[in-house]
Amino acid sequence: MKDLFTRIRCILTLGIAFVFLSNLFIKSTLMDDFNQLMMIVVVGLSFWEVRGTTLVIGFMLFALSILLFLFYHAPLNVWQQALQENIYLVVMFTLVPLLGIPIKHGGYFEALQGVFKRYVYNDSRFYLLVSFVSAFVGVLVNLAVVSLVLQISQASTRSSNRKLLSSAIVRGFATCTIWAPTTAAIALIVHLSGASWLLFSPYAILCGVIAGLVGYFMTMYEEKRAGMSAASAFEEPDVKYDGKKVFELSVFSIILITAIAVISLVTGIHTVIVVSLASLIFPFVWMGIIGRLGILIREFRGYFQESVPKLKNEIILFVGAGLFATSINYSHLGNYLSVILSLFVGQNAVLLAIVIIVSILILSALGIHPIIPVTIIGGTVQAAAYGVTPTYVALILAISWAMGISISPSSATVIALSGLTGQSPMNVGPRWNSLYVIIASTLMILILTVFRLIGWL
Repeated sequence: MKDLFTRIRCILTLGIAFVFLSNLFIKSTLMDDFNQLMMIVVVGLSFWEVRGTTLVIGFMLFALSILLFLFYHAPLNVWQQALQENIYLVVMFTLVPLLGIPIKHGGYFEALQGVFKRYVYNDSRFYLLVSFVSAFVGVLVNLAVVSLVLQISQASTRSSNRKLLSSAIVRGFATCTIWAPTTAAIALIVHLSGASWLLFSPYAILCGVIAGLVGYFMTMYEEKRAGMSAASAFEEPDVKYDGKKVFELSVFSIILITAIAVISLVTGIHTVIVVSLASLIFPFVWMGIIGRLGILIREFRGYFQESVPKLKNEIILFVGAGLFATSINYSHLGNYLSVILSLFVGQNAVLLAIVIIVSILILSALGIHPIIPVTIIGGTVQAAAYGVTPTYVALILAISWAMGISISPSSATVIALSGLTGQSPMNVGPRWNSLYVIIASTLMILILTVFRLIGWL
């Protein structure tokens, strides 16, 4: 019976994605209503299967939203709007895993393993390569990067150091979470803040670079403190790897991100929707060019059987976040948050950044997923009321989210690594990454302040 429900949920989830994208051009209210019905069924079936932290967070989001709607006598159209508030995130998360097929079956996986064998022979190099690959591949495959990078990193003997491995993956993935339009975090934040991703991305990429450098230099310092030389005395092993494949992967990735930005700019279509369309189309173009289209068609079955069933957590979290944001706005409870923030920060942009980031990080360390405070703050804080731009607010929320998921024991990244490395979520999250998060957040706040002072932000 469970397998039957899972299959139904997968079919309906794909149905939601295709109907949503089709209706962008058809614009049929009937198709919208049909999508809402499918979404209700999918949410119900997802609740049937989710467990642990996701179940607790999801139940809180849905329960509080429903209570607020009932208490404030919300009409049916408000319930419908709330249900569809984050449907684009469900669509994106459904289709983005298709981008992982070329990486797994285009010959790149073996090439990356060869790079590890050839160049990784000390802790600093291991950290640098693992974090870079996590950031680079994470842009394309999101959370699937955890298992992918873990498999690739086994080519190095340094992978036995669980703290080093976990920290490199967590921090590497956090750097792309700050800016990448293919991640649900940025999709949600850009939507909530009203910012333009094209204006937001240059500053966000710089913040990602800063976060990456902080992680690297912290690792070098810890290595030096442990009495190990940053430059290993060992000679580089003479291991051959397919450099053309690594270059090819880089080219296709750059083309994908550039195409998303250009199409969004030229057509005016929301970046998140362009990402969803690209996830559906680009793998066919990619595999067709390298002559492996048949593999893509064959692997679509694996995508349906493996990737789509795993989406239950994301569906619960992001549909719940949409409901919660709408209920907060409809009940006007968010006005109280704005009043409290105004009392603390007034029109001071630096204080605004500090208060929001510190608050979210503390809640994250206590086990509250960043999606809850980010949804509340992003849905209620109006940039103009604090004398800042929507881009500035989006950057604050992006930093808060990226750093928050690095230390939150309830974040999917930390939980996944905890299970795969055999370490507790408290070790993988707050214990190993708190100092990193504090230093990186401080430097990113400083750089945002500098940009505001010179009038760039």
